[in-house]
Amino acid sequence: MPPRKRRSRNNPDIVAPGGGTQADVDKLAKNLGMGSDDVTAILNSEGSGVPRRSRSSGTTEAAAPIASSAWADFMTDEGFANDSKESAKTEEEKPSKRAKTIVNENDPREYVLPITIKHVNPGILAQTGSLDSKMIGRTKRALKEDFDLQEPTMLGYESIFEKKKIKVIATSSSACHSIVIDTDGTAYTWGRNENGQCGFGYSSTCVPVPKKIEHASKFVAAAVGKSHSILVADDGICYAVGWNKYGQCGVNTSTEAINNWKKCVFAGATGVKIVQAACGENFSVLLDSDGFMYSAGLGEFGQLGNGETGEYFIAANKIGFGNSTKFERRSVFVHKPSTSIEEAKKPPSPMPDSDHIRIGSIACGKHHTIAVEAPLKDSSKSAGCQRVFTWGCGGYGVLGHGEQVDQYFPQLLNTFVGPLFASNSPVIAHAGTHCSLILTENGHVYYCGKHRSVGEATMRPALIDVLANNAHVITALDAGGRL
Repeated sequence: MPPRKRRSRNNPDIVAPGGGTQADVDKLAKNLGMGSDDVTAILNSEGSGVPRRSRSSGTTEAAAPIASSAWADFMTDEGFANDSKESAKTEEEKPSKRAKTIVNENDPREYVLPITIKHVNPGILAQTGSLDSKMIGRTKRALKEDFDLQEPTMLGYESIFEKKKIKVIATSSSACHSIVIDTDGTAYTWGRNENGQCGFGYSSTCVPVPKKIEHASKFVAAAVGKSHSILVADDGICYAVGWNKYGQCGVNTSTEAINNWKKCVFAGATGVKIVQAACGENFSVLLDSDGFMYSAGLGEFGQLGNGETGEYFIAANKIGFGNSTKFERRSVFVHKPSTSIEEAKKPPSPMPDSDHIRIGSIACGKHHTIAVEAPLKDSSKSAGCQRVFTWGCGGYGVLGHGEQVDQYFPQLLNTFVGPLFASNSPVIAHAGTHCSLILTENGHVYYCGKHRSVGEATMRPALIDVLANNAHVITALDAGGRL
């Protein structure tokens, strides 16, 4: 193939920098909805500005007291430019406005409180897969028994739930048991029960179908870990049951198994009203109505968000970890304000408004946690969108910071900071075993983490464009072992 001829600026057909011909300018003008003369002026000004032209006559207008350019015309038409008063400000006034904006970003934000519980519309429970939970992940056999559900099957709508619809479903990529809550606030659980995690006062290999939990409280939220469970009552009190070797039940004891539901204990806090719960493999995170976060359990990878793993030597060649047996508030949020190579090597620093940050959504993977900031009042939206924080095990890029490094404090995820998300703010967090999902206001989903059994991982949150580009608006989502 002969080499492509370069367009010379001396060629009479060239009318714009970079070798642009009149045909190129006309095509660009059509895409922008502008006149060809205006586009030519913008391109030839190369950012220096040109006199404003009359859109109707095409002639140059008389010089105005305010400097103007064709680019300013375009930005004003698109709604991005400031009004005439703003344009009239002197250069001496403009730096002070920029400084004021920076101050506002560091000021404490105003939030929409209290945090409320949001559910999808109640519906009929359906399940697919085997009801023999004791063999999941342990035994390979042909799935041809009657209790191996080959397609979504309504489960006990009339016999178990007495025709009451389900408003909450709590599952986990780390667990083999589930909890559901009906519209009356009654909880049901089923699945593996080897450590009493189903909450019936005894251990067994399997509870095959949903069974009612006999409790005086009406429940509004639930969460399940590998072998423990948490229920949230309508009065904000939490109850936990199951495996508790690392204190993940948060009942202020390290007893290995809790067979009956016990109230969760909060360190140095009274009158806490919990509205959300999330569980990892061996740790738990709670969120109260004021947007404060609490965690308990194993801190091996920093997933408690308290700044440490608690690592210590039990013996010469044996390491242990200091766990938290009761829920403690986590109020330190950190960030890396610079992306330079030198700054990237430094540890994250506390955010100026750290103690004032409120959280609106939490989610736990196997060893990591995600939190989305609480909704902002209109007066605070000028400071930016709702921020996202991740911490814990950083393997496979699951934290979204672009590196496989564990984070011991909730660290700001820089991907969601900027004008792109000013009108499409993150709102809900979800997590799989080794992946993280963020849902935005417009129903877009961003993903990072491991999505193949071998090889590739997504190190920073990426838009799932196959959904967004096909006009799919996502309202609910969750994740499993991969995605």
